[in-house]
Amino acid sequence: MRATITLAAAALALAGCQSAEEKRAAETGEIEVTNAPTDQVAKLIKAAAPKTAVKPGLWKATLRIEAVDVGPGADNAKQLDLAKGLERDATECKTAEQLKPFDIDKLEKAAGKCTFIRYVAKGGKVDAKIQCTKPDAPATTILINGATGATGFDVTTENKTGVSGRPGYSLLRMRTTGTRVGECPAQARG
Repeated sequence: MRATITLAAAALALAGCQSAEEKRAAETGEIEVTNAPTDQVAKLIKAAAPKTAVKPGLWKATLRIEAVDVGPGADNAKQLDLAKGLERDATECKTAEQLKPFDIDKLEKAAGKCTFIRYVAKGGKVDAKIQCTKPDAPATTILINGATGATGFDVTTENKTGVSGRPGYSLLRMRTTGTRVGECPAQARG
């Protein structure tokens, strides 16, 4: 009994620590912030997750590379052909764990310190602009735009580092789509 009371008190204390934005995200599944640090957006995505969860099952997904530019003097057509080797078409069973939102805390490990210039996820749409910086490296801008839902997604991501025409510049734009096409076969559910 004492443990139950302690757990209930802890849950109430944690609920009291949620920001107004986190409470709104938890209630609606919607997020809208500007000039936000990565940790704030990560908390909002976590709060919204129960309302925005993708449904486990059999998914058909594609990854397409739309553009590659690795700067002046490079053979961008050849680079695009090489990048197209990363394209995928797959139909496979996905668990709830596999369909969890990307852990954006990992973004800063790869791209440096990031600020979400804007992050809007509502009405089945996502629109984000993220700027990241690392010491002694050109800044990176990531644009994310598309539609997301419990049974499908169509999202374009553009990653641009540096300034076009200058050394260190690169651009990669890709589009991912997915549709839940049914339940997993019994043997695949494990």
